[in-house]
Amino acid sequence: MTDRYLRSVLVEGFGAEGQERLARSTVAVVGCGGLGSASLSYLAAAGVGRLVIADSDTVSLSNLQRQVLYTTAQIGCDKVLCAADRLRAINPNVDIVVHNMSINVDNFADFASGADIIIDCTDNYATRYTLSMKSKESSLPFIYATAEGMGGQVALFTPRHGLYYHDLYPEPAEQRPVVGVMPPIPGIIGAIEASEAIKYLSGMGDTLEGRLLVADMKRMSFDIFELGMGRL
Repeated sequence: MTDRYLRSVLVEGFGAEGQERLARSTVAVVGCGGLGSASLSYLAAAGVGRLVIADSDTVSLSNLQRQVLYTTAQIGCDKVLCAADRLRAINPNVDIVVHNMSINVDNFADFASGADIIIDCTDNYATRYTLSMKSKESSLPFIYATAEGMGGQVALFTPRHGLYYHDLYPEPAEQRPVVGVMPPIPGIIGAIEASEAIKYLSGMGDTLEGRLLVADMKRMSFDIFELGMGRL
């Protein structure tokens, strides 16, 4: 165990065993935007063995307000390639696998091959439904999140609990136009996604399995709801 992970190993309930479990894990992340910038950065820094990332977008000026993986000089470049370079710079020990494409029902199996968990860092409803449905079909745990305005949501769906995102919302909502979001919000929500993945993969602590976290940073409140069972 190297000094790189010393502060993680010192955490009670995690230790060297938790770090070794992370090192053996594969995490598949869809979306390298605001949520992905935070989630991917912390997963790489934490020492996840293999990160599989997918995005078909390019860096634009309006991204830079919240997508901290990128620089002004990278405007017009492929996000997923820029993200991979940055993540390798953060931790060269992590195997980064890149898919410069949107994920759909036809390519999900190839994208998710070998994954231990799927993380949704998108802002696209159609992609989210695909990820949810295909994750359930593949018996893969699925972390959902969204961030807008001054708040966001995070949930962990697993085969053990049974319910997935598309079970809660059977009819896809109409894709909305661009919405506002304050710069730190995707960072906060994306970091929670990374934390949930780390806990799930290492077997540490209580996760959001079967629960929905709703954050309102304007009121500085966090509420947790049991999915299908009402508020805790």
